[in-house]
Amino acid sequence: MDWPAFVEAAKAINWVAYLGTASGDGKPHVSVVAPGFSEGAVWFATRPASKKLRNIRENPNVGFHWPVGGQGPGELAAWGTATIHPPGEHDRIWTAGIFTYDLAQFFGSPDSPDVAFVEVTIDRARLMGPGFVADRYP
Repeated sequence: MDWPAFVEAAKAINWVAYLGTASGDGKPHVSVVAPGFSEGAVWFATRPASKKLRNIRENPNVGFHWPVGGQGPGELAAWGTATIHPPGEHDRIWTAGIFTYDLAQFFGSPDSPDVAFVEVTIDRARLMGPGFVADRYP
């Protein structure tokens, strides 16, 4: 599976995904995020005080899961390394067209102290389609 096929599968399955993080001492945490996409990366916006962001500061290795549902192509999972972007980059990220929903409804504006942007560089992904046939990225 190439990157465009990955993005197409993710969008077809659901506009939200489950994000798995772990604290520095290995305690797992799962939350829901509304991802956006750029070449080779999955993005999400969150609150700076969130558990997911605290975990990423301690351990940047994360996983995503888009479960089987609806008319989607199957079950998608992806793993990668997260980078938290500083407030000075928020305006650029906000206006880059990465997200397909209105960020203002959740976070107000790019200069809000209540928004943090995370970019996850995807190392590998797996789409399990009908008949349990796996398609992998890269």
